[in-house]
Amino acid sequence: MPPSRPWVLGEFRCLATVNDEEKRGRFVKLRRLLVAGVAVALVAGALALAGCSSGSSNNGATTKAFNGAALVGAGATFPGPVYSAWAQSFQKVESGAQVNYQAIGSGGGVQQFTAKTVDFGATDVSLLASETAQVKGSFIQFPTCLGAVTLAYNVPGLSAPLNLDGPTIASIFLGKIKKWNDPAIAALNSGVKLPSTSIQIVHRADGSGTTSIFTTWLSGQSADWKSKVGKGKSVQWPVGQGGNGNAGVAAAIKQTAGAIGYIELQYAATAGLPVASVKAPDGTFVVPSVDSVAKAASGLSFPITETTNILDSSVAGAYPISSTTYILIYTDQTDQAKAQTLVDFWTWALTKGQSELKTLNYAPLPSNVAQSSLGELGKITVAGKAVTPSPAVK
Repeated sequence: MPPSRPWVLGEFRCLATVNDEEKRGRFVKLRRLLVAGVAVALVAGALALAGCSSGSSNNGATTKAFNGAALVGAGATFPGPVYSAWAQSFQKVESGAQVNYQAIGSGGGVQQFTAKTVDFGATDVSLLASETAQVKGSFIQFPTCLGAVTLAYNVPGLSAPLNLDGPTIASIFLGKIKKWNDPAIAALNSGVKLPSTSIQIVHRADGSGTTSIFTTWLSGQSADWKSKVGKGKSVQWPVGQGGNGNAGVAAAIKQTAGAIGYIELQYAATAGLPVASVKAPDGTFVVPSVDSVAKAASGLSFPITETTNILDSSVAGAYPISSTTYILIYTDQTDQAKAQTLVDFWTWALTKGQSELKTLNYAPLPSNVAQSSLGELGKITVAGKAVTPSPAVK
């Protein structure tokens, strides 16, 4: 007769003594049944935990939070720092929402949007009727933030910050004023020691919304400029060297003694370049800043047309060359995940994302304009069904 010994099942020990083959066989079967029962219980427990982690509705159906999809956008360099910062911040909300923004200039952004090679386009000026005619399909355009086109300069030996007005700036960029101690500049800067350094003009080489803003403003300041150069994303510059994007112009100014060029405020701040105060319609000289740009925004309203701008605001303390910037999105989307991400990202940008703007030297939209922009997002559909924001971005 075999010696008596205990049988072990998991962490449970059977203390019964098995003394014959028949009893031993029955015990083995019992052990197998117990193992199967434990396995079933473990699986059921795991499923229950999984259900708890994903959430469930009142009818027992499980739900899963939307995690975002990859998006590609292209266009204006003016808001480039903002869109890059927003893309990074939004990944904390939807980790799969990889928003790749290519700052190639407003002209390129409109072209890529029209060709449908990007998920959204960006431009510093609303579409012209001729551009709208090229767009195949229903679309929305809405402002996202506000900024300033500044006159940044590199003038060694200058004893104080510069004041400039529209006619003088136009004459500088026309090549008529050639020295920094020109009487026209001196008249605006009483008591300031101005060097005899030659003025070096830097302008955009690419199709640019920043250029359109600047030349539109100059056309209202100088009849000479309006007749000889005019306005637009690309113009025939009388003098100067070109740079690609706001960053390219900023770099050229910094590297060139005597240079002056037009760039968005954040690019001037990043490059450490001084900027001129510009004469407003009420005769005061206004420093470009978040606050002076915000004051100009009171004139912005829907509907957005090709003539919409906030230049030369009559509000006291408003910076004269302030502007908004726009996003372009087709309303009839075919990819559900991308459509949801578009709605979620821009909903977040127009609400929670606005709080990040001041640290980047941009101004937030007035609340009524932000609400109107959110209303435009409500027009985005997939297969005729409206796409609503995910709970995480509300």
